[in-house]
Amino acid sequence: MSPASRLPLFATTGLALALAGCGSPRVESTPLGRPLAGPAAPPSAQSSRRPVATAVGDPPNERGGHITAAAAAAQGRPTRAGLARSPTVALTRYALAYTNWRAAELPVRERRLAALSVGTARVSAEQTAAGESGAATLAAHDVANVGQVVAVAPGEGADRGQWVVVTEERTTGTGPYAGLPAGPHVTLARVVHVTGGWAVSAWDPIS
Repeated sequence: MSPASRLPLFATTGLALALAGCGSPRVESTPLGRPLAGPAAPPSAQSSRRPVATAVGDPPNERGGHITAAAAAAQGRPTRAGLARSPTVALTRYALAYTNWRAAELPVRERRLAALSVGTARVSAEQTAAGESGAATLAAHDVANVGQVVAVAPGEGADRGQWVVVTEERTTGTGPYAGLPAGPHVTLARVVHVTGGWAVSAWDPIS
């Protein structure tokens, strides 16, 4: 593990947010929920803009009235192939799948993310794969994203149980997506240990 991955939660978040704050205030969002910093898009492209996606799903005390018990239980059963030997490995693998994609392959990538996760992280990936319409616009401009993990840091004290994942990403494409600058992104995440290993249980991009 690199020295950066051992930074306290508040230090990692502060550094990443300071770096991310140097970009343009306008953002384009991908179906994965990752904001793309860049110049304002023309009106024809602005229809793809949407808020940053956060973890979704009913709170445990409300699930009985919205989804079946079997569906709720399924959210907590990861695929065996999606389990990792440690929290860091689980988060790193998920982050690499989340940040490296081509628009034409987004439905396949969302299913891959669902296989690596449980709980709200899985629900979010499955809902995006089933209902995201912005992918067609991105595919028309041949949008692609390439990223690497800079740091994976566990929270301490009151933030224990939460993790900060910092990635460095570059998005390419044509039209309004051409020339977007590379930059850091910060995600707050959680993992859970189940029989056989670790899985991502929450994934909340904040920049």
